[in-house]
Amino acid sequence: MIKQYKTSSEDEVKLFDNLTWFRSEDAAKYLRTSVGQIRNMVYRGQLKARKFHNRLYFNRRELNALLDASKN
Repeated sequence: MIKQYKTSSEDEVKLFDNLTWFRSEDAAKYLRTSVGQIRNMVYRGQLKARKFHNRLYFNRRELNALLDASKN
């Protein structure tokens, strides 16, 4: 039986501080959007992804650059 624990936003921030590469699910949480939107952004060329073992990975710097660009 797998137990799921609720995490606070502070725990998520600490988790993201140590990551350089994000999976799709983590990138969606980091950008506060859906996984489907992340995939659409990759398809449109707005976000660069790397594929490893049939999973998409995203660089933290590129996610931050996307966030900075959206502020303007």
